[in-house]
Amino acid sequence: MFGSDNQTGAHTYVMVAINTANQGRAPSYGSDEITVRAERLVKQTFETDDLDFYIVTSGSAANGLALASLCPRHGAVLCHSHAHIIADEGNGPEWFTGGARLIGVGQGNEKLQPRHLQAATTTYPKEFVHGPQIAAVSFTNLDENGQNYHPEEIKALAEIANANGWLLHCDGARFANAVIGTGASPAELSWKSGVDALSFGLTKNGALMAESFILFGDARKSAAKYLRKSTGQLISKHRFLAAQFVAMLEGKLWRELALHANQMALALGARFRALGIEIIGEIGGNEVFAKLPPEKAKELQARGISCYVWPPLGENVYRFVCSYATLDDDIAAIR
Repeated sequence: MFGSDNQTGAHTYVMVAINTANQGRAPSYGSDEITVRAERLVKQTFETDDLDFYIVTSGSAANGLALASLCPRHGAVLCHSHAHIIADEGNGPEWFTGGARLIGVGQGNEKLQPRHLQAATTTYPKEFVHGPQIAAVSFTNLDENGQNYHPEEIKALAEIANANGWLLHCDGARFANAVIGTGASPAELSWKSGVDALSFGLTKNGALMAESFILFGDARKSAAKYLRKSTGQLISKHRFLAAQFVAMLEGKLWRELALHANQMALALGARFRALGIEIIGEIGGNEVFAKLPPEKAKELQARGISCYVWPPLGENVYRFVCSYATLDDDIAAIR
């Protein structure tokens, strides 16, 4: 029930949009009217025309291609030690980039900090031929421990990145939850704060398969379209993926669904606290991390309440994820 927002099905409006796209014929490989409409909505959402929008099939592909667009094969990417790209993508980013190294910094529940980036400038000096050449920095928003990066925090990372000639990437698999959780606009959490590339995902937020990467400003590179093609991520019946972005972004359904998921997470946190169970960290979006006695965790799981043990936050900490489909009855089942 709370194992992952990936366990929830697609929203009805998304399925209707896919079925509508199935009527008749349309040009392939993104030359259709639905894709044009989706790109227009993305530009409206992010308040700029100075972007390139590439739809792909998975968040891992979005991250890999975004980083491949920013980082050469001899380069390196700084990220948090527990970042999804370094811990949970099966060396995918290294494959997409052709061998670029991922370097993990920071530990536990701390976010990626300017001091981590500053320390890396000494540890990995520029033009030292025997060491990795840092080319990019990646952070996750929401991060892997459910925390938000606010615009001022992103700007602080971007300032150091810019000073060293590095580009800044945001893994936005739960970007909608970060937008709602911070109260900032999509533009403020991306290019306005110095983000060069964003992996913009809607699958966890109620879509069926709606993942993308966006390149902003000077990071826009024509090579990205060839990278997408050569890695098998240019989909022939492109309109079925684009239709999901239209359904989610038009009328701001994506915000409504994320708001509900975030509110359910706050209610779940309150439920745990009422039971005397400690919550670890902030509830910045749709995830709750609870410190449970092992016997309590087993009892919940035996009743079909799924959750994941989460070692990065300490012993006996479990992750609970809410979604757009989480009900009040689901919260009440925690007892």
